[in-house]
Order: sequence, then structure tokens, then C-alpha cells
Amino acid sequence: MSEQKNESPVPGEPTISLVTCKNCETEFTGHYCNNCGQSVKDFDRPFKVLIFDVVGTMWAFDTRLFKTLKAIFFKPGQVPLDYVHGKRARYMPPFRLYIFISFFFFMLMNITFKSSFKEAENQEGPGIENVISINGSANGKEIDQEDVKKAEDIITKVKIEKQYYISRFFSLMSWSLFILMPLFATFLWIMFRKYQRYFLGHFIFAINLHSFLFILFIIILTVNLIFPGKSSAYEAWLLILYPVYIVSGSRKLYGARWKTIFMRTFFVQFIYLIVLTIAICILFYLTFRELF
Repeated sequence: MSEQKNESPVPGEPTISLVTCKNCETEFTGHYCNNCGQSVKDFDRPFKVLIFDVVGTMWAFDTRLFKTLKAIFFKPGQVPLDYVHGKRARYMPPFRLYIFISFFFFMLMNITFKSSFKEAENQEGPGIENVISINGSANGKEIDQEDVKKAEDIITKVKIEKQYYISRFFSLMSWSLFILMPLFATFLWIMFRKYQRYFLGHFIFAINLHSFLFILFIIILTVNLIFPGKSSAYEAWLLILYPVYIVSGSRKLYGARWKTIFMRTFFVQFIYLIVLTIAICILFYLTFRELF
């Protein structure tokens, strides 16, 4: 452990323990050096002590994770409201939670698409020669044989390297959301800046909304992966919770009238859906541009 010295400047007063930082040799009190920020924890200790420290850290992580997920699910808008009022220590950092959830979401999406392509290959169906006939006609219209050959080459290459293109698309999609989320928060700030002046509350609310939506998709994708042959899709009804969530969360965070909440959240979602559609089209182009 860092070196400690006991000082009692005035007789009768409690002894003050000064710690000497091993990194910069600054004397201070507390658990962290006020000069370089290094912790007073000493890692040159028995291995079992370090194990207990790691377990304690993991337990604190899990506790905050469960508290945050509970608040997000059952108290829409509460987490950003608490952040605005300075109550942050009880929750897992919102961006870290989003990364944690989005990792599982995109991983399941990747697995689902690869599984769907594999099933499609195993099923008998019309080949490309039935879509584009040998004489170079499609839907009764003559087309150039070079275009036919090019289309066949593109489809063949996509089939051979489908895993690469699927992974590439979802990788681009995951990164693009880092740009789209602040944009979504900006739309919220424009609509509700009268009720929440600063950007922080809107941004955390945007992160929570994306996290909540991803959790719904994770549940749906998990059910489909566990029961691939089921004939119904009742789990898709979970998506109805999203509009309910954004309205109730906005009401909690902004405190506006229900009519104002309905109208402005609908407008924000509509604009964001247009932006998201444009973004997906751009991502498709970036994914497959080398084929053209």
C-alpha cells in the first residue's frame, strides 16, 4: 500500500493520515491522489485479495446494471431525469450500457441473417435462370446480355461471400448509430428545449430509447432462434411497447401536456425514421459499392 504518515497539527485534535502517492510522491488524504489521480490501492498483495477485489467490482457493476435496466424498463424517463438532477452514481453510465446492449443486438442480428440465408439455400426455388431467361428477357422486355451476365456475377459473388457482406453491413450500421443518436437527441432538444434547457437530458433519453428498443429486438430474435420452426410471431407485438415507452418517458422527463407530448414525439419519430431510411440506403451502397 502507499506510504502513510500520521500528523496531528494541534494537540487534542484527531490524527490526520497523509498518504504519499507512489506515482508522483504527492502527499494527500483520501483514496485518490489529487495531483495525478492514481488510486491508493496496492496491487502487490496476495492473489486471493485481488480476487476478492475483482469480485467486488463485478458485483458493483452487476448491481448498477440491474438497477439501470429496472429503471429503464419500469420507469421510463426516470434515468435522464435523475441525471439532470445530479443523481448519477446509482446508475450504470448510459453510453456504456448502450454499447453493452448493442453488442448483443448486432451479434444476434448477424446470426439471424446468416441462418436465414442458409435456410434459403437449402430450400428449392426458382433459380436466376427462371428470373432472367436465357434469351435475355425479363418480364417480356429485352435486356442486354452483358447486363444479364453482370447481374449473375453479382448474385454469385454475394452468395459466396454473404457472411462478409452481412458482417460489413451490421458493422457500418452499429457505427452509424453513434452519429444518429446525437442527431435524434437534437430533434428532441428542438421540440422540448422549453421543458429541458440543456442537451444532456435529451441525449441520455435518446440513449435509453435506443437501448430499450434493442432489448425488445433481442427478446424477439432470441425467441426466433430458439424456436425457428414456429408458425406464429406473437413476440413481435412487443414492439408496441416502444411508442408507449417514448410517450410515457417524455411525459416523465419533460412534464408537458399529453397533447403536446403526443404531437411532438410523433413528429420527432417521423423525421428520425426518414433520416434512418436514408442512412440505411447509404449503408447498403457502402456495403455493396465494390460490386458495381
